[in-house]
Amino acid sequence: MQQAPSKNAVIIGGGIAGCTVAYALANRGLSVTLLERNASTASEASGNPQAMLYPRISGDDEASQFALACYLYSLDFLKTLDLSPDALDICGMLQLGFNPRELARIQKVAKLNYPEEIVKYVTADEASTLAGIELTQDALYFKNAAWLNPQHLCQRLTAHKNISTKTLNNVCNILKNNNLFEIYSNEGLIGKSAIVIIANANEAQNLGLNLHLNTQKVRGQVSLLSATEMSQQVKTIICSDGYLSPESHHQHCLGATFSTQNLSGTLNKDDDLSNLDSLKSASTPLFENLKNNITGGRVSFRCSSQDYFPLVGQLLDNTQLTLQPPRPNAKKETLPWINGLYINVAHGSRGFTSAPFCAEFLAQMICNEPISMNAALAGLLNPNRFILRKLGLKKLAKML
Repeated sequence: MQQAPSKNAVIIGGGIAGCTVAYALANRGLSVTLLERNASTASEASGNPQAMLYPRISGDDEASQFALACYLYSLDFLKTLDLSPDALDICGMLQLGFNPRELARIQKVAKLNYPEEIVKYVTADEASTLAGIELTQDALYFKNAAWLNPQHLCQRLTAHKNISTKTLNNVCNILKNNNLFEIYSNEGLIGKSAIVIIANANEAQNLGLNLHLNTQKVRGQVSLLSATEMSQQVKTIICSDGYLSPESHHQHCLGATFSTQNLSGTLNKDDDLSNLDSLKSASTPLFENLKNNITGGRVSFRCSSQDYFPLVGQLLDNTQLTLQPPRPNAKKETLPWINGLYINVAHGSRGFTSAPFCAEFLAQMICNEPISMNAALAGLLNPNRFILRKLGLKKLAKML
């Protein structure tokens, strides 16, 4: 897995995955070109009015360990950016035990005895005091959970002096010519680089490469609600099977739906009703107070992997891999790596929590630095894991 000896990198995709990798590489002195097909960064799945920063923990399983590691890293990372209150609000979050299954989950998490600075089990009365409104369910309280403004964050990241953002560049093909990748849009060649990072989510499959990512497009709709005198009292994010943000600029963000069937880009009234149902399961009085206050919403399409872990790391030549499958005991160094080609996609609905952590991991890999992420967790992100599993190479699929 030799690293490309280059001080330049091109990143395809200007959402949170691309912007955090760009920043991590720029901080290491690389000159980064960020290619975005829209007129501005954070325009697609990363473009909701507010993004929630919190982990979902179910126990001590690998998914929970990864979620918590991402959350804690992202909190520390965001503190270094000196964002304004309009861009980041550390308001805390209450995850309610709103049904028997969720109550059992939060009680299970409580028994793990995490430090209260990370998460604390609270009674319904304590939750009501924290939220600023009456709640009837016990909850997990994440003191440092936050909402942030995606556009502000991506603008802050890409303002780095070593990053050049080129918008309205829709990459459709990548070819390797000797030691350089040639990057093409429909208009022709737009760039060359020895290092390329694919970070364009659902469009990663459309780059003329033989990728085997096992990702799917997931539609999500958030509803925007005008605040009321009652709802302005809400001080924390309130989460049942959806979330309600505290008021910002006289508006709440309520979401979000999750659909792999309906892939329409237009707002759907049924999805607004679904979001309202999640609010009702959190607080009937708040639901009654806000149910007629929907003023708009937004549809976006997340990219999610089959096993719900992101795909982060260096890519293999799948054509060569399939033609000449390695032995199960083969060493990773003998695999047909594509020198200089990396990917960072499939963050699903938790991109603003997971992307900074994964970006640091990828930058360490690209710059041939020691990897700080737990090796077992890093192995879960192997972007080649699905093709390796298909070939019966389960051990190699878990490699760092």
